[in-house]
Amino acid sequence: MNRKGFTLIELLVVIAIIAILAAILFPVFAQARESARQTQCTSNQKQLATGVMMYIQDYDENYPLSAYFGMSNYVTPARNGVIVVYDMISPYLKNTEIFVCPSYRPGIDWQARLGNLYASNFRYVGYIPNLGLFGENFCHPSSPLPRAYTPATAQAAMDKPVDTIMFFDGYFKSGAPLEFNNFLAMARHKEGVVINFGDGHAKWFRWNAIPNIASDTRTPSTAINNAAPRVGANGLYYNWRQTPEGLLTSDGALQAVSSTTTGVTGPYNDLHGVPGTGVTDSENLVCP
Repeated sequence: MNRKGFTLIELLVVIAIIAILAAILFPVFAQARESARQTQCTSNQKQLATGVMMYIQDYDENYPLSAYFGMSNYVTPARNGVIVVYDMISPYLKNTEIFVCPSYRPGIDWQARLGNLYASNFRYVGYIPNLGLFGENFCHPSSPLPRAYTPATAQAAMDKPVDTIMFFDGYFKSGAPLEFNNFLAMARHKEGVVINFGDGHAKWFRWNAIPNIASDTRTPSTAINNAAPRVGANGLYYNWRQTPEGLLTSDGALQAVSSTTTGVTGPYNDLHGVPGTGVTDSENLVCP
């Protein structure tokens, strides 16, 4: 007598095999998808670096400011607001989609962060600029922000472009002052961060390897504002606090983590500063 179909035991065995294969393959597919996103993120940051290099050539080899307060022509009608580095390099790039990391969509809502100070032609970003390298200027008489500035860096003033961070995967705390300790790195790619550098290259770093960047160049005893550097754990320019929090990877955790400009703990992580100079973060010089 010919048997038709499968017995219950045979069906259960087939289902069990499929479940085992799925358990093995799904994480592999997820890792492959994340690897593709990391590759795209690296490409984005290389394009950002290229845009900055083109800007530098047009502006006497000076880096653009990370932010300044003034009249913005990036909105209609033009109005006073905070103009940022993304606005200044956007003319050199094909589109603003590369401002967003593919593993972090929609990204940091710049309009929501700045509120009525928003005056840009983009809304979302996934990368944070090195505030020490790019500097900022809030000395405009009408600026509602604390009056202070950090000069933008001249390309010739960089001692080690290959070790000077330019942009990195990051998070900007909501409702927080525009201070370096609120512009944090975010390890969103396999416990690591994609970073581009002053010479234009981009690379992935595991979060706890960040202090190894420019580790042979120690912070000076005096910053450019003639005060002691506000940061620099163990005399290093770039840091990531490993205890007690360990690695934090979500918006909520980074929003809640203690991250101060000074003190025993200081910033949760700090990827700001120009190795070999007195710029160890955004230095907040007094406006003239």
